[in-house]
Amino acid sequence: MAEINSPGSLLVGEGVFMKGSMQVPGTASIDGKLEGELSADTVIVQTNGSMDGRTTANHVRVAGSLTNTTVANKSLVVESSGLIGGSITYNELEIKKGGQLQGSIYKVGQQPAPAFGNAAPSRPQAEAPAAQPAAAAPAAEAAPMAQAQAQAEAEPAAAPNGNPQANNGQRQQQNGGFGKPGKGN
Repeated sequence: MAEINSPGSLLVGEGVFMKGSMQVPGTASIDGKLEGELSADTVIVQTNGSMDGRTTANHVRVAGSLTNTTVANKSLVVESSGLIGGSITYNELEIKKGGQLQGSIYKVGQQPAPAFGNAAPSRPQAEAPAAQPAAAAPAAEAAPMAQAQAQAEAEPAAAPNGNPQANNGQRQQQNGGFGKPGKGN
């Protein structure tokens, strides 16, 4: 990460309140209070810091409070004292013990996050529903589940004592009660 005092960086010191729209090419370190829109390569919200508004960065580290909309295109780290609330979009996520996330959480690419500043994704994305049911899982993920389910249905359940006749009642229930005892369905 970039040095906080380097050119192109922003430091909001403790006791300072800022409001507005800021584009920071380097690191934005917040130890005071910031409201509005912030775009930076790296955003660090210190323990006493708070940001309320839209935050877009490649790297986000939160030890204070970050609320409203957060987009971390590369990494999002929530320290043990950190709280992030609202709509959260991340690529890589690390939450330290005690750190908190509250709100809607998306992996980059799942939900479009309207672009602001230089750290936003370069291509527009179509709007997606907020939550997708498990049945809408991608085919690559659904195929192993379907294969495992089909395999489980094809193999008869093993009896505890090794006797195939002992599971006949279970097979009848699985088959809706059809089949005759002792015939092995």
